[in-house]
Amino acid sequence: MTGMNLIGIGDVLGALDYDEFGTVRYVVGTNVEYSVYVEFGTSSMQAQPYLRPAVERAVRSMDSIIDGAESGQEIAERLALEIEAEATREAPVDTGTLQNSITAERLA
Repeated sequence: MTGMNLIGIGDVLGALDYDEFGTVRYVVGTNVEYSVYVEFGTSSMQAQPYLRPAVERAVRSMDSIIDGAESGQEIAERLALEIEAEATREAPVDTGTLQNSITAERLA
């Protein structure tokens, strides 16, 4: 997956890591090469952040994400899927390709 490296999400997922379940890692991103320019802008285009606000909203809703979860793996999956959904909603409408390419993938 190319595009953005989301700094800080590793700390969030790391806090959810339980020894009995092993390490669970997800990447939420896109394979659209221009995604980083949409998120951060360029010298000729204003930034239209969609991924960072999605992470912030998902982290704020951690209580509901954790509620009823049976394992650390389930919490990590729920968090990744929530970030994916929020980023898809937040991505600029004029970049439909970007919206449709946002995915949450579990890393092996």
